[in-house]
Amino acid sequence: MDKLLALRTLLEVAETGGFSKAAQRLGIATSSVTRTMDAPESSLGAALLTRSSRRVTLADAGTANV
Repeated sequence: MDKLLALRTLLEVAETGGFSKAAQRLGIATSSVTRTMDAPESSLGAALLTRSSRRVTLADAGTANV
């Protein structure tokens, strides 16, 4: 897992409020953003993001890591 890429992706998702917008800014596929966020969450055993059908926000663990 590329920790720098994961952190940059986390920041983009937090700033834009969604995976699609973050993917556009980063110039990668939305599925890549999802996979990039899944890796640190499973490694830490905690959700960094709170996902809803309309918005993505930082979870408590995500706020502590930013």
